[in-house]
Amino acid sequence: MKTRVILSIAATLAAGVATALPASAQQRVDTVAYTGPDRGLLKTGAWTLGLSYTPALVVAIESPLPADRYLFAPVAGPWLDFAKRDCTSCKHETLNQVLLAADGVIQSIGALQIFGSFLLVEHTVTSRPARAGRSKNALDLHFVPNKVAGGYGLTAIGKF
Repeated sequence: MKTRVILSIAATLAAGVATALPASAQQRVDTVAYTGPDRGLLKTGAWTLGLSYTPALVVAIESPLPADRYLFAPVAGPWLDFAKRDCTSCKHETLNQVLLAADGVIQSIGALQIFGSFLLVEHTVTSRPARAGRSKNALDLHFVPNKVAGGYGLTAIGKF
């Protein structure tokens, strides 16, 4: 009886050691999911265009000059106003032209950022362990310790 118990314990320990051996480095599989436009670039472009269009809109509403009505159009408005502007008697006309050009550049950058966000698609990468490829005739067998009537033993679990 003692011999059976010792053999049973030895077999259980051997099975535990065999199944607990360190596995070789697992390979990982990366999954890439494309989710749509680049949200960061889209948000930045919207803020850039919005913040630079607001002063142009205020000038378009308040200014008595007919050329300033072009400022109602985003992106193209500052350039049209710059080209059609004819106010030689206005104070600080050079400063106004510099501000129009700067506003036109900033609005153009914002519009390009929005457009670029649809070209540079956002993606996420998830990684998971690769499953080992099994052949059709592969044997998936595991031994686990089990208590049986009057002693201990091994139970074989697997797919045959």
